[in-house]
Amino acid sequence: MTPIFKGTTAMLVGITILSVDALLIRLIEASGWTLLFWRGLLSALIIASFMMATRPAQTISALKKPSKALLVGSFAFSISTVCFVLSIDHTQVASTLIIINISPLISALLAFLFLKERVDSRTLIAIVAAMVGVGFVFYGKAMPTASFGNLMALITAFMLATYFVILRKSKSANAPLYLVLGGLCTSTISLFAGAEPFSLTPQEWKYTLLLCGVVVPISFVLISIGPKYLPAAHANLFMLLEAILGPLFVWAALGEVPSNNVLIGGGIVLLTLVVFTLTAAKKHRASNKKPS
Repeated sequence: MTPIFKGTTAMLVGITILSVDALLIRLIEASGWTLLFWRGLLSALIIASFMMATRPAQTISALKKPSKALLVGSFAFSISTVCFVLSIDHTQVASTLIIINISPLISALLAFLFLKERVDSRTLIAIVAAMVGVGFVFYGKAMPTASFGNLMALITAFMLATYFVILRKSKSANAPLYLVLGGLCTSTISLFAGAEPFSLTPQEWKYTLLLCGVVVPISFVLISIGPKYLPAAHANLFMLLEAILGPLFVWAALGEVPSNNVLIGGGIVLLTLVVFTLTAAKKHRASNKKPS
């Protein structure tokens, strides 16, 4: 498996799993802070348990002397999680997802500024094409201006971009630990903000355990692997898929039929990702064949 294929597979599977995130958040009627407490704590405990079982010495060493990248990246991930849930709670899902999808552009800019990672024309074209697809999905939908939810979505986009760039800079070293520390930070913030952890109904417990114990840890572990093999902007580009798959899962579960714009926009995004990945893999193979 080439690095491009490994990174692409990890991102595609991770994003597909993550795409039920917004649906589950909508189904859980508890306060956002209560959900955030369990989202942070449960995912952190599950990932930490896995790491201690598979790489105990490396995990303990990294936690005893955490790097600056680990601390900053974990904080960025935590803030992105908090702001995402608050955004979903305070504005339309469509508004949240379309704003978050400026993240690849922010990621490309940050990677250029801090990693000196050149953004080639192929990547820029792919980002623009994918953004057109996402824009097509939400064409005609009015977004509330200056709303708290939209502001939270904007901060989410910036923090996700920061998280991806830091992962790329560190080559995803100890990537799951970002999720562990970020999750603990999230649960701590939410507890002080007024979370009521044991106020969930039996039905909400089912959705919360599915979201926080399965969807979040598995998806973000896979997504954290992507930047090890892919440039930051390339890896972040796959996050656009959530804006397409998210509404489709809502349609399947709640009966909200996607419009023609969703289908057309989704096709544009998927085609962009397929073409971009195939050309990137072809370029990678060609560069490897060049004599040293």
